[in-house]
Amino acid sequence: MLTVGSYQEMDQNKYEENWLIVRKPDDLPDFVKHIPALSPSPDLFQKYREACQEKTFNQKFFNEVYVPQFVKELSENAEALTLLENLTDMSKTKNIMLGCYCETEAMCHRSIIAGILLGMGAEINTRQEYLNYYKLYQMMKKRVKVDNWL
Repeated sequence: MLTVGSYQEMDQNKYEENWLIVRKPDDLPDFVKHIPALSPSPDLFQKYREACQEKTFNQKFFNEVYVPQFVKELSENAEALTLLENLTDMSKTKNIMLGCYCETEAMCHRSIIAGILLGMGAEINTRQEYLNYYKLYQMMKKRVKVDNWL
């Protein structure tokens, strides 16, 4: 079973594996695996940081800027695609935590990852509404032009 959560929730006694899906970790305990391929690109992370500084990081920004760019990045990244497939298979036999530093999951890339994994058939503890991200992911993998995904 896969679980998504924050870095603070990672626990070597509760999960067989703990994956930190961020670009650059602040600190990395021995029991945590760093998986940057499932994190936003430096460009997208910069857009996120600027939006936070300008106080424009909100649901609209997340839906219109962040989600489409992140899903596009994932759909074009062979390493990320392989990791998502492997996680889907591993979810049936292992307890794995996927985490990052964001406090609000609903506006974090881990919610997007969770929705994609849910759509791929992973056993994952997540919200059903995240399945919208899987639909967008499928369209982008097929290189379909997406104007409004919501």
